[in-house]
Amino acid sequence: MSKRKHRSHDLSGGRERISSALQMPWSEIARRADRHTRAVQSWLATRAPDAERLDGMGITAVSTGLRVRLLNLALGYEYTPSISDAEVDAELDAVKAFFARRGIPWSWWISRQSLRSDFDQRLKQHGLEFSGPLPAMVAALPVTFPELVPDVKVWQASTHDDLQAASTIRRTAFRFPEGSALTYFEDMAGDWLDPDRNEVWLYLASVADGPPASIGALIVREGIAGIYIMATLPEWGRRGLGKAILARVMLEAMWQEHKWIALTASRFGYPLYRQFGFEHLYDYAIYHPITSGA
Repeated sequence: MSKRKHRSHDLSGGRERISSALQMPWSEIARRADRHTRAVQSWLATRAPDAERLDGMGITAVSTGLRVRLLNLALGYEYTPSISDAEVDAELDAVKAFFARRGIPWSWWISRQSLRSDFDQRLKQHGLEFSGPLPAMVAALPVTFPELVPDVKVWQASTHDDLQAASTIRRTAFRFPEGSALTYFEDMAGDWLDPDRNEVWLYLASVADGPPASIGALIVREGIAGIYIMATLPEWGRRGLGKAILARVMLEAMWQEHKWIALTASRFGYPLYRQFGFEHLYDYAIYHPITSGA
């Protein structure tokens, strides 16, 4: 069976299982997951000290100011039929000018919950190219976890040392450019370390008493729990750290009595998430400006 056919089969079966478990149409699950994901991604970018945001008729563009494409995003394209092609083109030009002024690489996340079917082609006409899909996944809660490695220690971030370690893990695991995002989590200390937090939780993990080597976060937006910033240092891979972090984040969501949880999955994380009951809902289509750089 080809990879493409196998993926299509997973999509169809996953939709049916999630819809049945949540007693909610797939289209509504997808719509709510998309709104949650875009809300979180735009919020994360605005926490950077030099962040800027552009809100248009159908999009949100957010820039951290950091030279990391992953951290600078245009999100969505909710253009109703009443918005003219000329208005859409003007907004596309405004987004491009917004990022060009900042001089940083960026990407556009396109979900399939669109009101206009021609937007992909319009992006290409404006000098963007498709770089690949990013799976959106959800799991109904509660779930039964796979067996976890017993010597992995997981804890909630509570100190600036924890945040500093988390920043190192994130930029190393995601191969950020040298010198970029050195204080990513420290810049959001007020969010992660607030004792009265009710929307964000950051976790770290180590093997026994070893150094912090893995991170993951639970972020609640639009009334939906989501898993974000999952990362493990390469030298600590395949030691059960990611699995332990994922279990801890999902436990927190269950303790809060969430009925389901969402995430976007890299090709490396996809098999792990499937072990925890996540089903593939749809793909984000990721576009990059052809001249935006690395």
